Amino acid sequence: CGEWVFGGAVSSVPPVCWSRPATRSGLGEGRVLMSIHSIDRARSRPQLVTSGVCVERGGRLVLADISIAVTAGTRLGVVGENGRGKSTLLHVLAGRLRPDAGEVTRIGSLGIAEQEMTVDRGRTIGDLVDIELADTRAAMHRLDAATSALAESRAGADVEYAAALDDVTALDAWDADRRVDIALQELGAITDRSRRLTTMSVGERYRVRLACLLGAHHDFLLLDEPTNHLDQHGLEFLTDALRST
Repeated sequence: CGEWVFGGAVSSVPPVCWSRPATRSGLGEGRVLMSIHSIDRARSRPQLVTSGVCVERGGRLVLADISIAVTAGTRLGVVGENGRGKSTLLHVLAGRLRPDAGEVTRIGSLGIAEQEMTVDRGRTIGDLVDIELADTRAAMHRLDAATSALAESRAGADVEYAAALDDVTALDAWDADRRVDIALQELGAITDRSRRLTTMSVGERYRVRLACLLGAHHDFLLLDEPTNHLDQHGLEFLTDALRST
């Protein structure tokens, strides 16, 4: 059983920060500080750092003094028995779980593939693609708007266009949907974007989510047991994709 953390170098939004003291018994008075760029990409300087992270559950210390640093090109595998805190660590790194002590700082976008995903009734594969490619969709929309403004010779349009073009280029937004389509095919996932997620098995949904994440080019990927639902060809494709990131 293993989880994987990958730091990419691709990628685009103001940070959201929160802090609080850790007050659980036995964990001292450490501070928790998280800086999350949820839309803006870190381009060539993504960073995901934890320092002295502790998580307690039911009086048991699940994570104790965890300090790691993930930067561009870093690939980490977390291996251990079930119930040892691997998924808990991924949730802390993703900002979904606040640690009881320590610090977590993230600069850059992040995508996470969990073993199971909750889906709304009626949501389709196409909806999931749109969610993961929201940054690229927004960047293309800004570029279209800036192009129109430039054609109309509006004041400051050249600056807006240059910034929008820079974002689209950094995200390789023109090619995003094609990347997803290729990943869907290579991972043996369902390619019909009108297919409802509720009609699919856990493994089928996982492969779709994984393909969307690979196409999105996030700065960081957190993959919870990513090989569980892949055949040999899918495993080789995922391995090659991550090596080339």
